[in-house]
Amino acid sequence: MKIYITGIAGLLGYSIYRCLKDREEVDGFDIVEAEVPGMSYHHISLFDTEAVEQELIRGKAEVLIHTAALVNVDECEEHPKEAEKLNVWVTAQLADMCQRHQIKMVYISTDAVFDGEEERLYTEEDKTNPVNVYGRTKREGEICVLRYPENLVFRTNLYGINLQKKQSFGEWIYQSLKENKTLHMFTDIDFSPILAEELAELIHKACQNNLGGLYHACGTGCITKYAFAIKLKEIFGLKTGTIEASVSDNGVLKARRSKHMGMSNEKLRGELQIEISTPEEGIKRFYQQIKEGESIGD
Repeated sequence: MKIYITGIAGLLGYSIYRCLKDREEVDGFDIVEAEVPGMSYHHISLFDTEAVEQELIRGKAEVLIHTAALVNVDECEEHPKEAEKLNVWVTAQLADMCQRHQIKMVYISTDAVFDGEEERLYTEEDKTNPVNVYGRTKREGEICVLRYPENLVFRTNLYGINLQKKQSFGEWIYQSLKENKTLHMFTDIDFSPILAEELAELIHKACQNNLGGLYHACGTGCITKYAFAIKLKEIFGLKTGTIEASVSDNGVLKARRSKHMGMSNEKLRGELQIEISTPEEGIKRFYQQIKEGESIGD
């Protein structure tokens, strides 16, 4: 397959590149200029839709994996027009573009499309009701992509090792504990996190099987933010840092958050006939990734 990735220098984009570079033809777009040995990509803004379309045609793209988005929840709340432009307008342009040239589009969405009022694992059939600008714009992006049945939407909540200076949730916890900081983690917000590396494998397998439609591509089961941090500290064997229980109502957040974001991945597991890691298993894999990159405990 000839695969293009938007946001290829981001957390998921680079994970997909690393996962597929020896198995498929991989190229991509990113406005960020990151120096990665062996990886070259196009420094094209996604707002320049003509340039993006010309490259997809020139490169004879078969799949476009759209990972680029404005994902900072509070930033989206403060700048709704910017969130709308990247998360909805660009997505709609790419979906129409892919349809014109018979390119399969894979869109990465979020658990933030749910209001989190119910304490259970949400399924693909459940009604969406986003409580913030980020969730609303990502849901609108889903609608644009799913106008074409051959396209694929994966709702997820991921973490991992970031190529850029930004930190994923897992990296932030790890670095903060290493620096002996005190973390106030929410006991009333749960989610179904998945490691970016495993999500990249799921995307590849789904493309190989030509899946279309809406799927939850997340960890199996759910965990609170507090329990996630406690488990990470335990698995990493960290002796520094403190984790204190807190509730989201006490936090200083610009945007409202959904409290129960856990999702069921049963549909995807059944379709692909695979197992997907639990949050705890994902943290163990994350530990191995970190360990390969540095000497833990130095």
